[in-house]
Amino acid sequence: MPARPSIPVINTPDHHFAAMFLILFTRAPDTATLRAATRLADNAAIASWALRPDDLEALTVEQYRELLTYAAAPEVLDLALYLRGDRKHIRTLMDHIGREIAELLTHYSAPDPQV
Repeated sequence: MPARPSIPVINTPDHHFAAMFLILFTRAPDTATLRAATRLADNAAIASWALRPDDLEALTVEQYRELLTYAAAPEVLDLALYLRGDRKHIRTLMDHIGREIAELLTHYSAPDPQV
């Protein structure tokens, strides 16, 4: 008997729980699409980190991903699901992530570089 496919774990801050639930409920992705979308979101976040603004140069990739998750997890997942996890659209998701981070920086100052 083949093993059941594992559903990806989506870590999300408590303040985004309702939005994430609504996105998953309304989009109702199958397991393969959900897995592809989460993989696309992860890859786009890492690629966006590599192209991050100078103000965020001090952030490690993990810190950048945590900041993105805290600020825009539902929006990123929603777009990744809309794109059906298709890696050909990674630049679209990267641009969206860049706009989300830029919007965040309009409200909060960038972290101080560690010496």
